[in-house]
Amino acid sequence: MNEKLQMAAGLPQEKSPPPKLKTLAQFERDYIEMVLHLSRDNIPRAAKILDISPSTLYRKRARWA
Repeated sequence: MNEKLQMAAGLPQEKSPPPKLKTLAQFERDYIEMVLHLSRDNIPRAAKILDISPSTLYRKRARWA
């Protein structure tokens, strides 16, 4: 139920569970994979967008496999 409607009706607030947060490693992987997708898996282009060396990107992908 909408929080403002609950307050207006005098109903107790429902406690929603905290959102599931990603780890920094998972956030980084998701972001890199998105950039790779947008660059059509062109490693040098994705590395330039991410401001890292292509070798760093190759190493990260190898660790994920």
